[in-house]
Amino acid sequence: MAKGMDYRYFEYLAGRIRAGDNDAFTELYEQTYDTMYRYAYYFLQDPDQVLDALQEIYIAIFKNIHTLKVDRLLPSWMRQIAYHICCDMAEEQKRDRERSVALTTDEYDLQDHVVHTEADAYRSVYDKDTQFRLHDALRKCSSKERQAFTLWYKFDLTPAEIADFMDVSVASAKRYIASARATLSKETATISATVKS
Repeated sequence: MAKGMDYRYFEYLAGRIRAGDNDAFTELYEQTYDTMYRYAYYFLQDPDQVLDALQEIYIAIFKNIHTLKVDRLLPSWMRQIAYHICCDMAEEQKRDRERSVALTTDEYDLQDHVVHTEADAYRSVYDKDTQFRLHDALRKCSSKERQAFTLWYKFDLTPAEIADFMDVSVASAKRYIASARATLSKETATISATVKS
């Protein structure tokens, strides 16, 4: 969140918001908006989408403040909400782009399609199976390793940006990424061995 901000201040705001103080929520919004905008932009890269995400994020914060167990951890909790909402929106963006390409692409004729159907079918099944196994391997990582790896691999954030987002040191962010990569490398080796046998 805002640099140098005292976590006790967030603890104070969380208590007031939970008690129904709308002014406290407005204060939280004003104090965190720029940082949350930056986080959302990391994922979405589209100002209109970012504004939609921010609306969802702050609504979720307001509606779910009662679930926050430790008030001084409000900034971390808000980042987790932003992470989940923005990941979902980014996935939807990707699906929309893929649907758009599928609807507008007419680059092969029926004969080519028939010739390559068997190979394409195998490749599709293999790719889906591989993705499933890798996704399953990523679930074996800790939540911080998963999050750091997703931010690095899927959203192209730098270790410094990941550290900022996760509120950890750059060294910790790099360690989480490296650990996740090691886990995935082991799983990739297992997948390759399975395919070759």
